[in-house]
Amino acid sequence: MKKVVVVAPTFNEAENITAFIAAVSKFNVDVLISDSHSTDATAQLVKKFRSKRVHYLDVKKRGLGLGLSAGLDYAVNKLKADYLVTMEADLSCDPKLLPKFIAGLKNYDVVIGSRYAPGGGVENWSWWRKLLSLGANFVLRCLLLFPKLHEFTNLYRAFRKEVWLGLRSEVSVHRGWLFVPAFAFEVVSSKFKFTELPFVYFDRFGGRSKMRTLSYTKNLLHYALRYTLKKYV
Repeated sequence: MKKVVVVAPTFNEAENITAFIAAVSKFNVDVLISDSHSTDATAQLVKKFRSKRVHYLDVKKRGLGLGLSAGLDYAVNKLKADYLVTMEADLSCDPKLLPKFIAGLKNYDVVIGSRYAPGGGVENWSWWRKLLSLGANFVLRCLLLFPKLHEFTNLYRAFRKEVWLGLRSEVSVHRGWLFVPAFAFEVVSSKFKFTELPFVYFDRFGGRSKMRTLSYTKNLLHYALRYTLKKYV
């Protein structure tokens, strides 16, 4: 049986982390909280759940990309994961879909959760945020000449450990939010076989988002343009 490790990067997720661990632990997976040295009670709450299947990693330096890289490395090297799943710890990514993501790895190397593929969607976002996200993903598809992928900016993904080992050197250089689209870009451009799994994204269960939407979108489009020019010019 393949060992599955769910890697959830966190920073100050005390409002959500207990419910998240309880929801994910219902499935036959290990849970690794890769925490960017939270200043709230996140660490203490996770440690109450610590067991053979619930793990805590204190990442001293902050940044989503740093937390993901450290967590994925730990999952592969220390926990001996065969399959990896990344997801947000605020319950915006429905844990009930975990079996579908994992099952998809029988035929694919990567399963990417998509809000914008047919059957996907977003709940509880303002119209302008929906428009900004949808527009940004459409532009990214254009820059990559319309691959069979509709979603680049969401974290809900499952992949084989070989994918992380193969893409790590290109993706881990991104210390912040750009890690997420960069991973998708590298998957599309690689030899790995991928598919999309439509899902409905629910806005944060509790707490506040750390993302600065306009700044992130600007940096994302700048990265995508540079990537495309480097690849095709």
